[in-house]
Amino acid sequence: MKKLLVLLGMASVIFTNTAMADAKTELQQRLNHISSLSSSFQQRVSDADGKVVQQGEGTLQIKHPNLFKMTITAPQESEMVADGKTLWFYDPFVEQATANWVSEAVNNTPFVLLTSNDQSHWAKYQVQQKDDVFTLSPRNAKSNIKQFTIRINADGLLSSFSTIEKDGQANLYILRNINTAELPNSLFKFTLPKGAELDDQRKK
Repeated sequence: MKKLLVLLGMASVIFTNTAMADAKTELQQRLNHISSLSSSFQQRVSDADGKVVQQGEGTLQIKHPNLFKMTITAPQESEMVADGKTLWFYDPFVEQATANWVSEAVNNTPFVLLTSNDQSHWAKYQVQQKDDVFTLSPRNAKSNIKQFTIRINADGLLSSFSTIEKDGQANLYILRNINTAELPNSLFKFTLPKGAELDDQRKK
């Protein structure tokens, strides 16, 4: 009886690992269906109790492989750009930009997975699937992100994504006015604005 239970337990682990691997492969295939995407989005921020504490809006541009740009236009402007190697974050209110290697930032900024084909990035997350919803959980216990959820259909059309942070705060981004026309690579080049300060984490 004990031997049977052990075998059943091993079979369960193998099945779970296989399902996660299949979900990861399926998600990557769906994300690769569309090479470029631009849209506007509505942002909703909720606290750990589910109460909406802030709403915002902005624009999103993504291009395979490895290019990502998110601009929040309200209530306070900010910009995040991944150019393939560096993840830039710029806050015009304080006139400061931060630069991190994408390979190091992916633990706390899973958005870059939307266009990444780098398996070392994907290896940092476990993936589960339920219909068109994919839930990613970081393997690194020190990550500030508890969960990253992507809603994308079988044709590769992305409709929303969200993060849940360790403190319970949730950020939901619902895409609107989606356009899949090809985007120029120059769109994803970040230039430090004149007078802005750079916090370059790549040198540390």
